[in-house]
Amino acid sequence: MSGQQIHASDVMEEMIEIKKHEALKHPKEQLPEPKSFVQTLKRHLKENILLVMTVIAVGLGVSLGLYLRANTNFTPPTKKYFGVPGELFLRALKFLILPLVSTSLITGIAGLGLQKTGKVAARAFIFYFSSTFMAVVIGLILVTTIRPGYLSKGAVTINKESFEKQHVNTADTFIDLLRNLIPENMIQMTFQLYQTRLEPHYKNITISDNMNDTYSNQSSITRNKTVQIIDYYDQKPSSREGLDVLGLVLFCITFGAMLAQIGERGMVMVHFLEILNEVSIKIIRIVMWVSPLGIMSLVCVAVLEMEDPVAVFKSISYYMMTVFIGLGIQGLIFLPTVYFIFTRKNVFKFGKNMSEALLVALATASSAATLPITFKCIEEKNKVSKMISRFVLPVGATINLDGTALYEAVASIFIAQLNGINLSFVDLIVTSITATLASIGAAGIPSAGLVTMIIVLSALNIPADQISLIYAVDWFLDRFRTMINVWGDSIATGVVAHLSREEVAQYEQEQNLKKSNTSANKKTESKEFMLENLKENEVINI
Repeated sequence: MSGQQIHASDVMEEMIEIKKHEALKHPKEQLPEPKSFVQTLKRHLKENILLVMTVIAVGLGVSLGLYLRANTNFTPPTKKYFGVPGELFLRALKFLILPLVSTSLITGIAGLGLQKTGKVAARAFIFYFSSTFMAVVIGLILVTTIRPGYLSKGAVTINKESFEKQHVNTADTFIDLLRNLIPENMIQMTFQLYQTRLEPHYKNITISDNMNDTYSNQSSITRNKTVQIIDYYDQKPSSREGLDVLGLVLFCITFGAMLAQIGERGMVMVHFLEILNEVSIKIIRIVMWVSPLGIMSLVCVAVLEMEDPVAVFKSISYYMMTVFIGLGIQGLIFLPTVYFIFTRKNVFKFGKNMSEALLVALATASSAATLPITFKCIEEKNKVSKMISRFVLPVGATINLDGTALYEAVASIFIAQLNGINLSFVDLIVTSITATLASIGAAGIPSAGLVTMIIVLSALNIPADQISLIYAVDWFLDRFRTMINVWGDSIATGVVAHLSREEVAQYEQEQNLKKSNTSANKKTESKEFMLENLKENEVINI
């Protein structure tokens, strides 16, 4: 009887194996590749329908904005209503940053393990700092060669705006980066960052004032009066709204590493976070179907709110030309060359697959808001392993800002040239180092580089109020430097994934081994369960 019981379970397993072999021998017939041009075009349109709609949305946004500028006379508050759909789209993307970044980092590091994560992280950080520093060097070479500040003298009026009241200390800014790496409160980290506020400390001094006296024989009268002057700026703890990305990244890296050390007991948490990550990605796919409307709205309101763009662009055209040439060299020559040298793969195909993320970066001017779409493009279209992208992309969106670093270097030297300040070679070295470090502290939000550029100006002893010279076109250049930031993160992910293919292969083998062990355990459990049932049936029959 026992032989019949074992034979019954063995027969069931054999039937399952036969079905598997039959499925492998007779796979589903694949549809033949379309041969005609029309069929090929239809297939490409179907595969890239969202990309096509995004490109059309950018064109419609520009056209609508120009038409409304020419034919309407809306007040500034009324113009903002055209940006409501874009604002909602941007809020939806930013809402998904926290669950996506946290789950991606934790599951990626917990899956790879400490040893493999260390190798991947070393490659990623070397690439980050090398590419960022190279971007700064390209910017410095161009701005000292073209000399846009001297060419723009007379066309730009030096004036003071709200920046004159903003005092920034370079040392305090870098210390704030360290403070934000270790936040006081985990919940506060998700919506608030630490920021040192400098308040003036006054002291009283007595000065003598000589006044002529016409009613007495004395020629003048000396009077003493007390005045207040600024003695120094005192550091006061403060905060500003925003996601503390540096603190979040460090926490998730540490949490993922500890989960990897726990072993099998920590897999329950890893599986939960993987499910949360998949749910976040599915929500992103839904949000992306309304992206054309949101992008059209953002572009339209940006064009609509421009103040005399012809006059502004003409006054600092040499500066804008220098920035565009630098971004072009970094994005179209340096980064693609690095990708080809390391991977020997087609960079044009890689770039085509990333075009959707680049267009969203152009429209939103936020690398952080573009991060969900960057994940989608890098994993689904370029087939990069999730174990690499989940670590490299979130960290890259925080510290790998090639476009911002180049922009800060060019802008600071341009302002120095405009004011007739001659910079030495040492000043250029200070600028390169400061711009590289300051770009790390630039949050992935619109125009964040404008704030961190105050650090670079302070290092060169240039008044912060001079930022007003380029403020009028920052919103425009910000969109293009954000594209380079996202493109740099994508290239870094592709290169690191290629260099880490051995670690990825080992990880996949380990995962397959775990799956096979799990299936074997399930088979054993099913055998025991069937044996118990057959024994119970035999007892009942007796």
